[in-house]
Amino acid sequence: MRAEAWAPQIDTLSQHFRVIAVDMPGHGNSDRLPADARLPDFVAWAARVVEALDLGPVNLAGHSMGALVAAGLAVEHPDLVRRLALLNAVHCRAPAARQAVLARTEQIARGDLNSDGPLSRWFGPNDIAVRNKVAGWLDRVDPQGYATAYRAFAEGDAIYADRLAQIGCPTLVLTGEGDLNSSPEMSREIAALIPQGYPLIVAGHRHMANLTAPYIVTDALKDWLRRSTTQGEAMPPIDPRALRDAFGCFMTGVTVVTTFDRDGKPLGFTANSFSSVSLDPPLLLVSIAKTSRNFAHFQSASGLAINVLAEDQKDISATFARPVEDRFADLGWAPGPLGSPVIEGVSAWFDCALSQIVDAGDHAVLIGRIEAFAASQEPGLGYYRGAYVTPAATAAQMPAGPDVLISAIIESQGQVLLLDDTQGGLALPETRVGRQGIQPALQALLDSTTPGAAPGEIYAVYEGETEGRQHIAFRCPTTTTSTLLGRFVPLSDDALQAVTDPAGRAMLTRLAQESQLGNYGVYFGSHKQGQVTHKQGNME
Repeated sequence: MRAEAWAPQIDTLSQHFRVIAVDMPGHGNSDRLPADARLPDFVAWAARVVEALDLGPVNLAGHSMGALVAAGLAVEHPDLVRRLALLNAVHCRAPAARQAVLARTEQIARGDLNSDGPLSRWFGPNDIAVRNKVAGWLDRVDPQGYATAYRAFAEGDAIYADRLAQIGCPTLVLTGEGDLNSSPEMSREIAALIPQGYPLIVAGHRHMANLTAPYIVTDALKDWLRRSTTQGEAMPPIDPRALRDAFGCFMTGVTVVTTFDRDGKPLGFTANSFSSVSLDPPLLLVSIAKTSRNFAHFQSASGLAINVLAEDQKDISATFARPVEDRFADLGWAPGPLGSPVIEGVSAWFDCALSQIVDAGDHAVLIGRIEAFAASQEPGLGYYRGAYVTPAATAAQMPAGPDVLISAIIESQGQVLLLDDTQGGLALPETRVGRQGIQPALQALLDSTTPGAAPGEIYAVYEGETEGRQHIAFRCPTTTTSTLLGRFVPLSDDALQAVTDPAGRAMLTRLAQESQLGNYGVYFGSHKQGQVTHKQGNME
């Protein structure tokens, strides 16, 4: 579109770099190309722009249609490009998607520039302000220039596809997790074709990720600009999703942070980024995403309350973690001594004056001075690796007897390690828990089969067929398929038929299904029947 679409990145990167942004031909203040122009013509135009700047090779970033142009420039004029960033790029569309885009092209050529469809695909329900800004740009676009650019975009997704391997510079390939047209699969394919390509998928965002997730995208571009142009010399950029998963390895409690808006309406959000700071004076902290719709309200609030949820309040956590119009509907609460909303039945609460707000990247740290608090005997709700944990409730379900078997579901690249069960079939690695306890027994099991595999999270807890025997299965990731015992087999129906234990086979079948969705549950029950509890929404 136009240079303003890069506003968040320009504001930040221009503090340390010279940043030049140009309007796409036919958009903003750029003249349009001839009506019959196609992608190579746009690439030739971009080459003329870079050559006119007379800067030598540049670090080139393009978004959507701009990504097609940037990739073409890196192929046709490698001497002009030092680094390449392709944001929300399309690549070899499927036939149905290609037909839909071509149909849109004909619609635009007839003068119908209705942008409601694209905007609904580009933005989520909470992106109203940014969506309106982009809608204004589209409303003011030159119809002829838009039609020319869109036809080049529609027909250009495969023009340079078979030459991407010629790109020799470090290349960031970024898209939004929810971008259906410039999909994560496309980005991974592009990155795999470019020798120094690396993909980055921004969770929870769509086509205009650089506007809806400006902090994440700008940080990714900072990492990209730090990458050496000599292969192998630079650290790869940090993947925000992987970093979030790593943070999730630290088991935390779950809180709901509350305050009132200017109209006296209660509001709040779920957070596990909560910590004590000081006893004298009594201080605590919690962080909030700057993209949160609650951020402005907490910035202007005089106080806040931290509600530490009890084990039976997972539904409250889920409500305050999702976009809900009235999160306090049917919820028992009352103003605390200082005035912020305190929820009934929590494990503990702290009513605080807002002492300080500290800028911290894509979040802000809210520091509260504790003016009143209370704690109950209710056990607290936990959060670990993206799922709720209930230590007290789980302990109550564990058997008192010593006959506990643990099995390791050792996963690597869509495969799982299975051993010969001495009966002509296959079985998961397992061992009996002795006096040393579960964790040492699990580690010994991993060391004897796949050294380097990491002890993971509980996947199933169930009573075995033998009376008094408890089974606990752990998911244990590894990066290799080298093993001391057994072999890795794919998580497919055919391969799993060889698993002779019905409970183990059912468990692995569930894992295969959940792996496709990326949403894993924990099973409690017997070897025949039970209940799977799945993970809830993400924390702020």
